[in-house]
Amino acid sequence: MTGVLKKAKWLLPIAVVAIIWYADFYFESRQNLLVTFFDIGQGDAVFIEVPGGNQVLIDGGPSERILSKLGRAMPFWDRSLDLLILTHPHADHLDGLFEVLKKYEVGMVLESGANHSLAEYKEWQEMLIKKNIHTVYARAGQKIVLGGGAELDVYYPFRNFTGESLKNQHDANVVARLKYGKNSVLLTGDAEKSAEYRLLWEAPKNPFFVLRSDVLKVGHHGSKTSSSGDFLKTVSPRWAVISVGDKNRYGHPHQEVLDRLSAVVSKIFRTDIDGDIKIESDGKNLVLAPR
Repeated sequence: MTGVLKKAKWLLPIAVVAIIWYADFYFESRQNLLVTFFDIGQGDAVFIEVPGGNQVLIDGGPSERILSKLGRAMPFWDRSLDLLILTHPHADHLDGLFEVLKKYEVGMVLESGANHSLAEYKEWQEMLIKKNIHTVYARAGQKIVLGGGAELDVYYPFRNFTGESLKNQHDANVVARLKYGKNSVLLTGDAEKSAEYRLLWEAPKNPFFVLRSDVLKVGHHGSKTSSSGDFLKTVSPRWAVISVGDKNRYGHPHQEVLDRLSAVVSKIFRTDIDGDIKIESDGKNLVLAPR
């Protein structure tokens, strides 16, 4: 027994040095913006890490699968997220976040605040209160400084939906645009055509709403309820990313959406085909990062 303790005393400093060295290397190496669209099945989960190390998770997919994804994307000692965004409280965006709240410390939550009859949404609200997590309700015009030169501009919803019960939760879906240097990513959640046309109407009148973006997270998993031709032409993305489950029962992405995207973008990525999609930016150039 004594021999084991002596060995442990020798090993502990070595382990500490290794952890410190790895931490130093990790944060020094994160000089660029990294956006990862997780292959989470039929749902959405987008992980953002900005230069300097601040981390954002947008939606959590439909299951605890998000934990293994975060475990590979983040250092093993890191159990905190600076910002968590729930675009809307449907199961394929919400359910995985319960596991995230159990395992990670969350600095702030951004959501629409629209009420939902689902028991899961009530549980979500109760968890936020129990863990005393600061909650901000999204509204167009908000700017979130993420650090390291990265910013997130909230484009939708246009009015306060806090506590309001909606027939269609997509009407209050959070849409935001990530900016880093000259590069940008438009993050649409499940925004439908009604939101797209509202943005198209407002953008010419308000310089805050810059729709042109390098990368488009395609709305509603490639459903025909989203991605209107006018919207795609205005955003004019170089790349489009579709978060979608393999052989899903909805038939996403719909062929007509793929056809419209093909007429505008140079490359379409799909999580059901390509797996996790990692895009890295130095503020000037976008590249696909190794998976």
